[in-house]
Amino acid sequence: MAALPLQLRPLVQALQRHGFKVMLAPPANRRNYGEFVLRTRTLWIAPLSFELGIGTQVFLHEATHAVQSCPHGVLAPVGWTLPLLPVVSREISGILVNNYRHGNTAVEREAFALQGQADAIPRLIKALDQRCR
Repeated sequence: MAALPLQLRPLVQALQRHGFKVMLAPPANRRNYGEFVLRTRTLWIAPLSFELGIGTQVFLHEATHAVQSCPHGVLAPVGWTLPLLPVVSREISGILVNNYRHGNTAVEREAFALQGQADAIPRLIKALDQRCR
């Protein structure tokens, strides 16, 4: 995981401590920059995402899905209330309408909202420790 930015390493360690695998490799769907595979508890992060300058956001998005999978093994929103600028909220809504199945919008909205939060890393580590035992 040496290719990951230093600030993400504590989150990688927390994910691994709770039984998740982090792979710096393209996801099965090559059109995606990241993917969380629930069945194998694996986060796939395309190295290209870091070259494009969006790797941290992609990683935080997929880590949110890992947290959402606990404690019952199904993706469900954690329930965070996250501050978003109206323009960001509209952009997320547009992405969801155009790119995601209707049933996934709540978990995807939460992941998109969290990936831009300044406290995302400590928030995710705390949630992993509380939810993923």
